[in-house]
Amino acid sequence: MKILVVHEVNYLKKIIYEFQILPEILSMLGHEVTVIDYDDSWKTSLNGRRWHLKTDVHEQVHRAYSSASVTVRRPGMIRFPIVSRISAAIASGLEVYRFLQIRSPDVLLLYGLPTVGVQSLLAARNFHVPVVFRSIDVLHQLVPMRALVPLTRVLERYLYNRVNAVIPVTLHLKNYILSYGVPESRVRVLPSGVDTEMFSPGPPDTRLFQEWGIDPEDEIILFMGTIYKFSGLDRIIRDFPRLLSRHGRAKLLIVGSGEDEERLKAITFETGMSRNVVFGGLQPYSTLPEIIRSSDVCINPFELNGITRDILPTKLFQYLACGKPVVATKLPGTLPFLAGEEHGMFYCSLENFVDRIGDLLDTPAQREHLGRKGEEVTKANYEWRRIAETMVSWMTEFAQA
Repeated sequence: MKILVVHEVNYLKKIIYEFQILPEILSMLGHEVTVIDYDDSWKTSLNGRRWHLKTDVHEQVHRAYSSASVTVRRPGMIRFPIVSRISAAIASGLEVYRFLQIRSPDVLLLYGLPTVGVQSLLAARNFHVPVVFRSIDVLHQLVPMRALVPLTRVLERYLYNRVNAVIPVTLHLKNYILSYGVPESRVRVLPSGVDTEMFSPGPPDTRLFQEWGIDPEDEIILFMGTIYKFSGLDRIIRDFPRLLSRHGRAKLLIVGSGEDEERLKAITFETGMSRNVVFGGLQPYSTLPEIIRSSDVCINPFELNGITRDILPTKLFQYLACGKPVVATKLPGTLPFLAGEEHGMFYCSLENFVDRIGDLLDTPAQREHLGRKGEEVTKANYEWRRIAETMVSWMTEFAQA
């Protein structure tokens, strides 16, 4: 199958998540995969090029898997605020049109909306290419300018009702899509997954954390992923002295980067937690399993808001597949898939978060029990290869309907 994937984030630099993992697994399953992306990181990677209207083509790309091979086509754009999105929207629409005209893929798998969605849909309809929309967020809630939220909702309604199918990642997202009047027969839930061969239990690597000043005797609490303002990490850092009163060798390791990183570093300094809170920055995808295995407790303390309510963070599956217990806040989108301790999850409120971490550090047997349950549920239900095969099956079915 020839598959065109269209999104509005940077495939080459975005922290690795489904957008890179799924296309690369599809390529390893023998499908021809092309990605049209958007350089949303242009402000930090200008390289002196404000005007660049030519499409850059990157062949044999892989981010998550060395054996994968994906072609990434990046339309040009004018790199100035506001104008960047407008120029990218025009260039992306033209690039999708040209690609469909020349290559005639079997299906277009669409992730983005405001910048690339409608024009991709219209181009696909012109060439009779079926479009499947992969829903991983409530899109209008991601719009930074409130004045544009009503327009984004209009675009959501238009798109969801005209694509061949919508495949949301959670049940809550399905209900949100159905609220726009989309027939239920065209909406099916398919969660994200995890590579259980790559992410699997194993012994800790005591040398791994030496460069961060972490000793083998330290108890490691791991947060991994993009550092959003709603990550809840500010509360964890402020409450960390309470955990240290019970576990003096506890250290919070934050692996990743994001919009709230500098503020969190300032809070760490202000609270005197600089020796106990370690910022590991972005790490190669291949090292993440070792980092998880070398930790004691993994966390996801997201605040509950319009963005987090419906999501299913991939990091949870990665933690669990490595046999690690997870302390997390309850996200309604996550609960149908990871219900609680029977799935390796220890849910609690942000107010009691560090206390529950302390309870787990007190009880190695419970940590082991939760870790075993997490490994079992990920292997049984959330293996990425099976999810990718299901995606192909559904895309084929909807394309033929």
